[in-house]
Amino acid sequence: IDSLIKNALYCMGETRHNLDALLTSGYEVVSKNRSSSPLDQPAILDVLNNVSGQLTVRGQGVLNGRMYRARTSTDGGKTWTEWGPFNGARRMLLQPVIPGTTYMVEICALGGSTGQSQWSDPISRMAT
Repeated sequence: IDSLIKNALYCMGETRHNLDALLTSGYEVVSKNRSSSPLDQPAILDVLNNVSGQLTVRGQGVLNGRMYRARTSTDGGKTWTEWGPFNGARRMLLQPVIPGTTYMVEICALGGSTGQSQWSDPISRMAT
């Protein structure tokens, strides 16, 4: 292990600021950049209404999304009710909801440099 570390340090010193030389050494380039960046927009895959008084949102998560939030509107997006936070995007249970009411649902991811992603495109479902 000591020999590998010495070899890597020597190679790093000899190829400093010369990417072509580094790549010919057999070592790979590794970035130590851990800066935060804006999150991508999540997507809703489906909203299930299998259980009375409950909507199950199935979303597609985004890279570096720490948690997720959902919001619903029953008046075409004029007012919103927020739900969550949820640990993942795959299964978010919204309950209680009123059977016979149509809900517009959106989700967003939390984290990144802006604190949260943009809201997803809305999907409407009637609660059963």
